[in-house]
Amino acid sequence: MIDLNNYINKVLVFYNPEKAGYWNSITKCCIKDRPLELGEYYLDFSSKAAYPNKFSADGIPLFTYGSYLDVEQPVVIAQYALGLGSLLAKDNFDNKELEDKFINAANWFVQNKEQFKDGVGWYIKILHPHYGLNAPWISAMAQGEAISVLTRAAKITKNELYEKIAMDALVPFEYKVEEGGIVNYFKSIPVYEEAPSTPKTMAVLNGLIFSLFGLYDLYLLNKNTKAYSLFTNGVEALLKLLPYYDFNTWTNYFLYEYPKKYYSSYTYHVLVTEQLKALYILTGEQLFNQYAKKWEGYSKSFVKKNVALFQKIFFSNKINP
Repeated sequence: MIDLNNYINKVLVFYNPEKAGYWNSITKCCIKDRPLELGEYYLDFSSKAAYPNKFSADGIPLFTYGSYLDVEQPVVIAQYALGLGSLLAKDNFDNKELEDKFINAANWFVQNKEQFKDGVGWYIKILHPHYGLNAPWISAMAQGEAISVLTRAAKITKNELYEKIAMDALVPFEYKVEEGGIVNYFKSIPVYEEAPSTPKTMAVLNGLIFSLFGLYDLYLLNKNTKAYSLFTNGVEALLKLLPYYDFNTWTNYFLYEYPKKYYSSYTYHVLVTEQLKALYILTGEQLFNQYAKKWEGYSKSFVKKNVALFQKIFFSNKINP
């Protein structure tokens, strides 16, 4: 089911990015150098702190999707928390009100973790049967963003519980989708799946990269060797996957229908461009920088942007990338 207002906003921001609503807000890369320790998040998520919908009595953002009303969805909660974290970083981590709200959101991940093998996960309980996603399912994006929240909570509070749960959250990265984990394969290349479909690999690009950010955060927090190994494996896989996301005019949202082209929305296209900028800074891999520059060029081209908008309106409306 398409949220009409959200869809219209995505169309309008092709020409007026500053008019982007909450769900389509642009989050730019905000780091300039490779961090030596855990600090600010790699994208400026400040806009995600201004959650426009309902909150629970405990101050947790509630998400509505189709017939699913006011649910606690881990990606929504993590991005809200990271938005608070971005604001907190702008205040040099010296704002008690923001810190309390951030820790409150981090505590949701403590209180709502569920057992997965000998680790933990945060299950998404929304059905997408047309993509073979039968609730509940674990998302690499949710795992990665939860780790990003928990590692910062660990650093702020010095409470080792957050760190332990973040380490336990690595376990789904070690299991294939058919085993309940988050690793699928596209042309024999391993993919950390935002949406772990069993019929075919979805390989949603932004979710894959958000999972890498989380893995790197845990490495920065405590030099965790497992997190670093999973991160480097993911980076190596992404370097091989990048050409499949590039049309030479725009970006492909996912690989589920490959070789069919599924054009990204403008803000999603900008998001993955900014993510690649951050990955280049973290890894030094020139290919990330090359693609970031190439994709940024697409978004500045009037012709390519119009072609992408046309394709988006008429051919790419099954889901809401």
